[in-house]
Amino acid sequence: MAVNKNFVVKNGLEVDTNTLFVDSANNRVAIGTTVPTAALDVRGKILSDSQVESFVGKFVGIVTAGAVGVTTMTTLDAVVTGFSTLGLANATSLNVTTGFSTVQSLTADDITVSIGATISKDLNVGSALTVTGATILSSDLNVGGATTVGGALTVTGNAYFNGNVDINGDLTYDEVNARNLNISGIATVGFATVGNMTVAGITTTSLLNVGFGATMVKVQGTPATRVGINSIGPAFTLDVDGDSNVTGTARQGGTSIVTLASAAAVGDATALAIALG
Repeated sequence: MAVNKNFVVKNGLEVDTNTLFVDSANNRVAIGTTVPTAALDVRGKILSDSQVESFVGKFVGIVTAGAVGVTTMTTLDAVVTGFSTLGLANATSLNVTTGFSTVQSLTADDITVSIGATISKDLNVGSALTVTGATILSSDLNVGGATTVGGALTVTGNAYFNGNVDINGDLTYDEVNARNLNISGIATVGFATVGNMTVAGITTTSLLNVGFGATMVKVQGTPATRVGINSIGPAFTLDVDGDSNVTGTARQGGTSIVTLASAAAVGDATALAIALG
């Protein structure tokens, strides 16, 4: 049947049992069902030979796109509650809530990972980064805003933070460079260079450079715990290479060295008098 004019249906449309159904009362179109729950409700596979654009994308199942299951996503807001594999993701806001995402490269203003994510290339976050699940990053991390880590975050490349970093769990690192560093818990440091450092808890360090590049303190546990000032190889429990000034009382074995020196001087005078007859 050929229709040369507009085909208008006023009171809904139903083709076959549930091939096509139009709910005119609620302005909904359904394919594969007669009970649409959205403006377009499709119960089955959707095939498109062109680009699919969406203002907000929400995935509640397993997402596979492309010939090998890797796709590029550009979106304003994306919520991932299932499993997804991405080659490149650009998003204003990306939330991974109950699924697991594998991303080769990710750029976002805000990213929240509450379950787990594996990122094989760089992670660039323009604003805030929140990690509450296990996340493995095998390349560089660049964060322009505040970073909050409540779960495990593993970075095998370089990490750059332009804002505050709040970590609720353990922090283990081999080398750190900081302008101001405040540690209120237990920290283990392999090498640290800082301008100002405040430690309120227990800290174990193998080498610490503090300010101006001239003062070096080294704490080592073998053969015994030793501290060196301007000495990278202290031979004594405290080894100072240079002059030392004490405003209080300096003691040896609990006795003031001034007292010890006075007693030694008296003894030497007595011995001298006896020798001179």
